[in-house]
Amino acid sequence: MTTQNSSSLQAPVLLAYALLFLQGAIFGSSFFIIKIALIDFGPITVAAGRIGFGALVMLLYAMMRGEKFPRSPAVLGLLAVVGLFNCALPFFLIPWGEQFLESGQAAILMAIGPLIALVIGHFTTTDERMNRYKSFGFSLGFIGVLLVIGIQPLANGLGGLLPQLSILLAATCYAVSGAFARRIYGVSSVMMTACVLLFASAMTIPFSLAIETPIAAALQPNALHGLLALAWLGIVPTGITFLIRFYLIKRAGYTFVSQVGYLVPVFGVIFGVIMLNEQVTWAMLAGLLLILTGLAISRRNS
Repeated sequence: MTTQNSSSLQAPVLLAYALLFLQGAIFGSSFFIIKIALIDFGPITVAAGRIGFGALVMLLYAMMRGEKFPRSPAVLGLLAVVGLFNCALPFFLIPWGEQFLESGQAAILMAIGPLIALVIGHFTTTDERMNRYKSFGFSLGFIGVLLVIGIQPLANGLGGLLPQLSILLAATCYAVSGAFARRIYGVSSVMMTACVLLFASAMTIPFSLAIETPIAAALQPNALHGLLALAWLGIVPTGITFLIRFYLIKRAGYTFVSQVGYLVPVFGVIFGVIMLNEQVTWAMLAGLLLILTGLAISRRNS
């Protein structure tokens, strides 16, 4: 991963903000699109199809740029680990949880990811230690998660919490992958993404073929919507949005791009209400507000 010199970054302009909102909308749309894909395919196939389409897009783009595959066994090993935690596991855990949850609720729970990354960063790095702002922000986010989950699932014990825990585990996987990705040097962002998706495809496609018979499901007369949903998930949220992300990082910097974390759960809730007629409770809105407030506070310096 290359590091941009702050002096080479351009101040965010209207195009940058438009692309940031577009990125948030696309990522937010993935939660209700997953719901559509689950009508025809199981959660492992949703993961494998999304990753496979995304890998194809990013591999073609990397080849067009003349990128070279890394050859170091150590680097390839790290890329495989990132592929497991950044794609294979979370892309399965999210649709598995969404079998039992509304898409908007899943989107809100995923917003806890950056706060979980704070805790992981505290124990795995020397420059991202917890301070009073990060600790307070994490506490607010945790309370927000409890509000989103609700009293009834908590009262039902572990069995009633499995769908919510699945989404939270997916968010944790993203945070873990970031810790491993920090150790990868000498690989461009484009090639890194392509390799991560290729490794994740190798992990998920065999399980999909062995457990869920996706070919038979895809040949069903009514499977067109599911196939289109998989194509959208792979090409747009997993493929094209990475290109937008790379452009924004180069033009406006990572701090600016990281603000998309505020937009994704909001768009996720909006799409769930408009497209799937999902119900939003005051507890969910209060939980979302607490999570986003906690995220904002955690970004302050001590």
